Amino acid sequence: MIERIGPLQLSGAHGLAFGDPAAMHVQIAREELLWCEPGQEHDALEWDDIDGLEWVVPTSRIGPVPLIDPVATMAVGALGVVGLDTIDPRTLMVRITTTSGDEVEWRVTPHHLIGYSSRDVRVVVPFLEQLRGSPALRAQLATDPRATLAELRRRRG
Repeated sequence: MIERIGPLQLSGAHGLAFGDPAAMHVQIAREELLWCEPGQEHDALEWDDIDGLEWVVPTSRIGPVPLIDPVATMAVGALGVVGLDTIDPRTLMVRITTTSGDEVEWRVTPHHLIGYSSRDVRVVVPFLEQLRGSPALRAQLATDPRATLAELRRRRG
């Protein structure tokens, strides 16, 4: 069973991933954030080099629905086959301002094309925002990411 809340998913021994760990995602580590794409070099920023951070998570009033999401995925794929690739699934993003003033934007593959439930987002995004200023929270996450997910689920209710 996949352990996940909203856009956060347990990612093996590496902790938590923001987005789909099988595609483009951000790995949340104790000392850094890593942007990962299968078959590509990783891009990494240490927490100490991050001045500002915005986690962009699209929401849906209905949240992921087992029937709607696969149908939406097939529709987007079919339109791409016939050359109408202008439809962009609701992409996750991480926007970063570094301490040197550079701006970085990492696009991330979502788990669901229709967005995440607002209930999940109201719990996950504040948690992600707290990570930048809290080495203790990052250490706790690195030590036991499964317990972190369980705590976020309790907060969600």
